[in-house]
Amino acid sequence: MAGTAHTRAIAVAAALLASPALAQTPSPSASLAQDLSSCAGAVAAQANIDVLTYAPGGSHELAPLLDAILARLNVEPGVEGMTGRYAAADARRFWAEQSARRRGAAVNRCRTRFGGPQ
Repeated sequence: MAGTAHTRAIAVAAALLASPALAQTPSPSASLAQDLSSCAGAVAAQANIDVLTYAPGGSHELAPLLDAILARLNVEPGVEGMTGRYAAADARRFWAEQSARRRGAAVNRCRTRFGGPQ
């Protein structure tokens, strides 16, 4: 059963992280879910945090930002709960492969958009 949920979450994450060159314009909610999961992944990669096992209130300096993003992701339609965490974990893998400079810039954009300490 858990494998089926994980497979479904991966499919949702893949759909959310798909290329923006699609013929259809994503709904505002889908776009927000994609932005939240990408931001959670960028912050987690920058802080070297496993987003799947992360518990709110961590001690890393980026923990308050990650907490704020995950709280919003957790209630976003279509990516609530672990589905959002799986999407964020996929995004974390992407961001982990990017340069520290590019990751840092993404984290700053996410901080501006979704809150957290300055």
